[in-house]
Amino acid sequence: MAFSSPLSVPEFPSEVPLLRVKTLSLSKILSNDADESRRMYEACTETGLFILDLSGSKEGYNLMEDVDRILSLSEQIFDLDLETKMKYHMLSGTVLGYKAAGTGRVDAKGTPDRCEFWCLSKNDILGLTPPLSAPELVNRHRNIYAPFIKRCHALSMRILERLEVALGVRVGALQEKHRIDHISSDQTRQIKYPPQPEEDRRTSLVPHTDYGSITVLFNVLGGLQVLPPSMSAEEKNWRWLKPVPNCAIINLGDAMVKFTNGLFKSPLHRVTYAPGAQAKMTRYSLAYFTRPEDECIMKRVDGSEFIPELGDREKEDNITAGEWIQTRVKAAQVQKEESKEEYPTWAVQSLK
Repeated sequence: MAFSSPLSVPEFPSEVPLLRVKTLSLSKILSNDADESRRMYEACTETGLFILDLSGSKEGYNLMEDVDRILSLSEQIFDLDLETKMKYHMLSGTVLGYKAAGTGRVDAKGTPDRCEFWCLSKNDILGLTPPLSAPELVNRHRNIYAPFIKRCHALSMRILERLEVALGVRVGALQEKHRIDHISSDQTRQIKYPPQPEEDRRTSLVPHTDYGSITVLFNVLGGLQVLPPSMSAEEKNWRWLKPVPNCAIINLGDAMVKFTNGLFKSPLHRVTYAPGAQAKMTRYSLAYFTRPEDECIMKRVDGSEFIPELGDREKEDNITAGEWIQTRVKAAQVQKEESKEEYPTWAVQSLK
């Protein structure tokens, strides 16, 4: 299913409750349009999420072509037999390689998830670290991932640059925490959600916030739901996010909340079955997670009149992004395994 021309997709139903979210133009952001930058800043402080129209710019069209190629490859990867895929299953404490359906959980009762992952490291694809073991199919197509990673990272840097200006901080204050040629936990994630039986439709991917700074998400079918800020996580409060042709979904992660001391938001989201006739189709999505480089210290950014000051008794830990994200990963896996091991409250963001 092509991202840039989803001709065979059933119409998204009009009767489901939708999240109200801003749609921004990549073309305007690239041209430093002041009004578009203001609207981006508002989106980051209100929901931490916006729709980004990729049409109208060469950069956007190139990115859509990358997405089409990788989504096509996704179908082939997930069609590999389970025995082959399990040779590359994620090890404990890692989020790279293959994740089989049912190995995660979607609630505190231990209900298994209904999605498969294939995750690749930016460090690996760009040659910063030795390549990880992968199926021959993936190895033959490694060349299609590098352009996608570079374009998504460049997009994230432009977003950070515009936010630096809006915050009134030194230009580079956020960007220099995310240099592409430095080791980080940036990754691509290809996801498959099979259609669910009509009599047993439920959440496929656990409610969570993202660990990093910026997530760039591409999908054609519905299924993504977001909990509006200040609403309790009751079933009736979740809102659908309608896919828009030629548009990416941009959402901020917890690192941006940390850097702005709560000014920017990181939306709680989950994936459930697609609504309406779309529910009968297999849903593929593709994400790029831009995260701070491993040696970055996770502290509030100085120099902005808009970023709240720390409280009188508030003290920030001297923790690196590598340590911070690894703690989050382990805490999530501990929740999945129902371990008694204790983790800091900031590390446990899901299954609440």
